[in-house]
Formats: sequence, C-alpha cells, structure tokens
Amino acid sequence: MFRLAVLLVLLYVFFVSISLMGASIKLFGKGFAERLLATTANPFIGLFIGVLATSLVQSSSTTTSMTVAMVAAGALDLTHAIPVIMGANIGTSVTNTLVSAGHISRPVEFRRAFAAATVHDFFNLIAVAILLPLQIATGFLSKVSLAMANAFQGVGGLKFTSPLKAITKPAVDAVGDATGDNSIAMLLVSVVLLFVALRYIVVMLKSLIIGRVELFFT
Repeated sequence: MFRLAVLLVLLYVFFVSISLMGASIKLFGKGFAERLLATTANPFIGLFIGVLATSLVQSSSTTTSMTVAMVAAGALDLTHAIPVIMGANIGTSVTNTLVSAGHISRPVEFRRAFAAATVHDFFNLIAVAILLPLQIATGFLSKVSLAMANAFQGVGGLKFTSPLKAITKPAVDAVGDATGDNSIAMLLVSVVLLFVALRYIVVMLKSLIIGRVELFFT
C-alpha cells in the first residue's frame, strides 16, 4: 500500500511537470513558437531532433512527453511533432544496444543479446522508413489523429473539463509564483520533475510487479 501511494504521488508529479512545461512554453511567446516551427518544418530535421534528444536522455517517454506538452501549448504543430516522435522511437533503440554491449566480453552471450537488441532496432527503423514517407506524402497520421481527437471530444455532446488540469493547477501556480513566472526557470523545474517522476515510476512499478511475482512462487 505504501508503494502504491508513492506511485500515485509520482504520477501526480509527472502530470504537474507536463502542465508546468506547457505553461512555461506559453511564456516564451510567439517568437519562440515561430522559431521552433521553422526548425522542425523539415521532417528529417524533426526526426534527427527526436533521435538526438532520446539518445541523450535515454528515455523516449521523456522526449515524447515534452513533444506532447509543446503541441498542447501551441508551440509545435502536430504535423511537425510526428517526425520528432518517430525519431524518439529510433533513439530509444540506442538503450538496448548499449545494454547488449555489456556482454561483449562473453561472445555467446553477446551474440544472443545483440540479436535481441537489433530486433527492436530494425522494427523501429523499418516502421519509420515506411510511415514517414507516407506521412510526408499524404499526412495520413496527422489526419487520423485529428479525426480521433475530434471524435472523442464530441462524445455525448458534453463539454469535457479535465480533472487533471484542476488538480495540477495549484502546483503549477505555486511554481510560477516561486520563480516569478520566469519561463526558463519554470521549464528547468518541469524537466527535472519529469525526469525524477519517470525514473521512479519505473522503479516503483518494477518493485510492485516483482513483489507480486515473488508472492506467486512462494
């Protein structure tokens, strides 16, 4: 129960970091959004940004979450965000390849580990090689995602008020007041919270799952 409570707190911190990131991006102003859109206007540059960012932070979830926050804040267009997210999927393949390199001193283990790692690598590379040209030519991914968003938004004919926004707003406002609504400081705080939350969410989920497995076999 304690670990479950900690997990819920970490999820709250994660949602606060996303909301805080969106708020900080809005404070950067129109010029920042225009420069970001100009930078990612070339889909191959967007793809490279996604690969580089994920390779550096070793977390595709972090890169994807930041991209989603930028789209929500209006700093990044959905069409330009798709190559970045695809790049994040390629960048996350670096992690499993690095893990396989840990077995390099044992040839048999390394051969098996590297073979398993490259399955993930080539799956992501082939998926991007097929889907990115189709997206550039037809925009089908952005069209489908927008259609789904519009369909869910109109379910039941009711206006949806996000409960997450309501519960995270006090924390976001508190950070904004503490930093004097400084966009750079708020962005740095949001990135730190995002890293911490994602890191320990994984740790807590592993401990919860391993604990249940141990109970099953005892």
